Amino acid sequence: MARRVVETNAASLDRELLQVIVIYEEGVSKQDIRKENPYSKKHGVLYQSAGAYEFKGLVAN
Repeated sequence: MARRVVETNAASLDRELLQVIVIYEEGVSKQDIRKENPYSKKHGVLYQSAGAYEFKGLVAN
């Protein structure tokens, strides 16, 4: 089963630009993620293959 990956941007207390990457547990749908975090623009997927995960890139939506 696949795991969803979401990239968002944030600012630290020092006003530095941060890139936040969240990896969700298996079985969470893209619609559920959009409800939880409507401002994320880039979504990717991790697929399990031979005991490891393969990454299918972040794409702008």
